[in-house]
Amino acid sequence: MLSNKLLKNQKIKKMKTLKVIGIILVAGIVFSACETAQTPEKVAEDFLNYLEVSDYDNAKTLGTANTHEILENLKAFEQMEGFGDFEEAEPRVISNVECDVADDFARCTYLADDEQGELDLVKEDDLWLVDMQKETPMDDITFESDDDYDWEEDSWEEAEEEVEEEVEEVIEE
Repeated sequence: MLSNKLLKNQKIKKMKTLKVIGIILVAGIVFSACETAQTPEKVAEDFLNYLEVSDYDNAKTLGTANTHEILENLKAFEQMEGFGDFEEAEPRVISNVECDVADDFARCTYLADDEQGELDLVKEDDLWLVDMQKETPMDDITFESDDDYDWEEDSWEEAEEEVEEEVEEVIEE
């Protein structure tokens, strides 16, 4: 009888030990999942940092299909003849990324050095993705040379058409 009680106590101890180990494992998985969860702020910051160094391939992993197309065009534009003649600017520091979230949409504001910008994100398959629109792909991204150039609407439309034609030629090759 004593040995039965002893065996029963040992079984109970093993069960308790296994239960505690199971709880610890589940808690560890839950906490690690929370740490790696994507937030719109993290996605926006990573995306903008990739853009600052022209890492379009990694930026595409954080974007929608619309964003992929725009990034491919930017990449092709950079590969065009003569583009590399410009002096490379230091990447701007991205900071103060804050997002207002409404359901599956987030509008994020940020500072790139001291310039404020805005970026839209959408949630697809539980992932936050940057959603750049073709009509206004980079309205909030400014270039230092913009301040020095007198943009006339007619010349801008002509330049835009020329760039689109050249990008299409590069893509076709």
